[in-house]
Amino acid sequence: MSRHSAAEAIRAVMVARDLLRIVRDVDSITTTPVFIDGDHGPRTVVHVHLADVLRLPLAVDADTHRAAYAVLRRAYPRAQWTGTEYRYDVRPGLLAAVTPAMPGDLR
Repeated sequence: MSRHSAAEAIRAVMVARDLLRIVRDVDSITTTPVFIDGDHGPRTVVHVHLADVLRLPLAVDADTHRAAYAVLRRAYPRAQWTGTEYRYDVRPGLLAAVTPAMPGDLR
């Protein structure tokens, strides 16, 4: 079990409140930076995946994904959203960088 400072606990409650107003069943959010080479040159976009308590994707529109991402960006302005994959768990209020798994034979 992790310990929160008072400020972290307040932030977790506020983020949960804002996210649950946007999409009631959200339990976790994963943000994945995707590097694309489009018509206007290379750029990075961030895909946002909303999941329920069973880690199943939620069927919501693009505006809902954008709104959830905006809540996280406001709550964690120093996170490297376009360079690191993150997972936010709503219940404990934890944002963690996702470490990609490496197949055993490549270690």
